[in-house]
Amino acid sequence: QDFGRLWQDPALRPDELKIYPCMLVENAELYDYWRRGEYQPYSEEEITEVLIACKVQVPAYVRINRIVRDIPTTNVVDGMKRANLRQIVQRRMAKEGLVCRCIRCREVKRKKLNPEQLSLRVESYQTDATSEHFLSYETEDHIAGFLRLSLPRPAVELPLPELAEGAMIREVHVYGPAVPIGESSNGEAQHSGLGSRLIAEAMEMSLAAGYKRIAVISAIGTRTYYERLGFQMDGLYMTTEL
Repeated sequence: QDFGRLWQDPALRPDELKIYPCMLVENAELYDYWRRGEYQPYSEEEITEVLIACKVQVPAYVRINRIVRDIPTTNVVDGMKRANLRQIVQRRMAKEGLVCRCIRCREVKRKKLNPEQLSLRVESYQTDATSEHFLSYETEDHIAGFLRLSLPRPAVELPLPELAEGAMIREVHVYGPAVPIGESSNGEAQHSGLGSRLIAEAMEMSLAAGYKRIAVISAIGTRTYYERLGFQMDGLYMTTEL
């Protein structure tokens, strides 16, 4: 129930998260509670059931980056001592016919793609300050690329002038192996034009919603990519008129 609040409360609704079940180690204060019988960690079976109950709630716009801290299992005193907990949970879910819709579970990875199998999907949800739109190109089972579009509410005061009256692209990500410079895509999701198609869709949606400009935060290495799409440096962001 507590985990469900992440998606029910519009003040939360994160893009991604890590799930770190408590691991009991000897040099932690909790170890003394355990020795006195005041604390009992989850068994492997219990933590598996809890994680399944969490994963089935995760929306398609969220990526679970990691499950379990990278603590040597030889240091764990009691409770769950397995390092491959994500794998254990996934196998149990498959056996029970359950599905996790998180991005990581659906990434295309190195699979070849037929562009005709991809369809654009838009999942929209509200936060306490914005209208969020998760645009993605997906097959029935896999996600090849996505874009996070944020449309701030008019009453929201934005801290930077370059964001005034603007929509914002918060993230663009295309999955699959990188194609060497000078070579073309041969079924890989990368370098097949999905990123620019997602950005074009985001621009259309923003314009239709009444926004005059759109901003994107860009690493130095991707600035030339956005320049080709009409963006230019504007303060801390790159922006373009719609």
